[in-house]
Amino acid sequence: MSTPGPERYGVLAGFETPEDLLEAAERTRKDGFVALDAFTPYPVEGLSKLLGGRKNRMPVWTFIGGAIGGLGIIGLQLYSTTINYPLDVGGRPLAAMTAFLVPGFECTVLGAALTAFFGMWIGNRLPTYYHPVFNAQSFSLADGETFYLLIGADDPAFDRSRARRLLKSLHAKSIEDVTP
Repeated sequence: MSTPGPERYGVLAGFETPEDLLEAAERTRKDGFVALDAFTPYPVEGLSKLLGGRKNRMPVWTFIGGAIGGLGIIGLQLYSTTINYPLDVGGRPLAAMTAFLVPGFECTVLGAALTAFFGMWIGNRLPTYYHPVFNAQSFSLADGETFYLLIGADDPAFDRSRARRLLKSLHAKSIEDVTP
């Protein structure tokens, strides 16, 4: 096994079809590589699972953001009408919950939307202006029809020659070393 070293980020291979990419990801995973990444022109179903993607927690965070928004505005309205400035108008109760529902709904949607928006930016590590695969000649000529698989040099099983042989046996149309 070779060490990653400062001169190598990984090995990048280009494939013609998404099926070829899926097969390559499956074979590289079976051969013991775990530091895999893929770059595709459109989402490929099943690829995330093959690459070892983790479970998406965004729905939970979105729910929490919506709950905080909705409960926060209802709490603010309750505080302001019952404690801070209680006014008895026409004998109505101080906590008129039916009047609080519309702002509560609006702030629930706002809280969920803002949490989802900023959560996706944080979860996807955006904005990312640079990635080492941009140094690969074949990747810089990406035409939107090539599917790329990267075997990272930080993989415990990484061996440059072994990775290149494996990718060549999978009929990659291009194989290239990626430097940082």
